[in-house]
Amino acid sequence: MKILPFHQIDSRRTGASAFTLAEMLIAMAIFTMVIAAMIATQLFGLRVYTLAATKLSATAGCRKALNSIRDQVREAKEIDIGNCNGTGPASFTNLGLSAVQIGNAIRFTTNNIFTNNWTLIYQDAALATTNYLKQCTVTVVGGITNYTATNILATYITNSDIFAAQDYLGNTLTNEDQVDNTLQAMPNRLVIYVKLQFYQWEYPIAKVGGSNGWNMYDYYQLRTKVTRRAWN
Repeated sequence: MKILPFHQIDSRRTGASAFTLAEMLIAMAIFTMVIAAMIATQLFGLRVYTLAATKLSATAGCRKALNSIRDQVREAKEIDIGNCNGTGPASFTNLGLSAVQIGNAIRFTTNNIFTNNWTLIYQDAALATTNYLKQCTVTVVGGITNYTATNILATYITNSDIFAAQDYLGNTLTNEDQVDNTLQAMPNRLVIYVKLQFYQWEYPIAKVGGSNGWNMYDYYQLRTKVTRRAWN
C-alpha cells in the first residue's frame, strides 16, 4: 500500500503588499491637510462673497436714490435748495439771497412756482445713527400744508452738504436770482450736484475690540450731476 506524502499548507503569504503603520500615518496626514486646505479655501470664498455682496448692496441702494433724484430734477421747472433740521420736512427753509447754494434738502415742482404742490427730498437727522434721506410730497389745500407719501431713499448719510447748485462750469452758485428769488437765474444751465456719503457694514460678523466690540463699517461716496430738461 502506497501512502501519499503529507503536504503542510504554509500560512505565510508571499508576494502580497500592504501599508505599514508609518505609511498609513503619512497618508492620513496628507489627506487631513488637503481637507483643511479645501475648507480654508471655501471659508475664504464665502468671506469674499460677503464683502462683495455688502458693497454691491450699498451702491445699489444709493444708486436707486440717485436715479430717483435725477428723474425728479430732469422733470422739474422750479428747483430750490435749502435745509431741514431734525424736526422733519416742515422745517425746510430755502437758502435765500446772497447765500452759497449748498444744503441738505431740495424741492422741485413741475409747475412754474411753489404754490399748491411740490416734491421735497431732505436729510432726516432726527436719529443720528440712521440719518435717513427721505422724499415726501407736499400739497397745500385750503391754506394747510400736508406732507404725505414719505419714502426712505437712503440710510446712514454722514454728510450735510448733499445738494448744491452749480453753473455749467462747475462753480457753486453764491446767490439766487435777484428777480424771482429762485434758482432760475440761468434756467437752462443750472446744474444740481448731488453727493451722498454713507457707511455700511463691511463684514457683518466682524468685531473690533473682541466679541463685544463694535461692528466694522466701511464708508462709500456717490456723486452725480443733473440738469433739467424742462425749459421755462
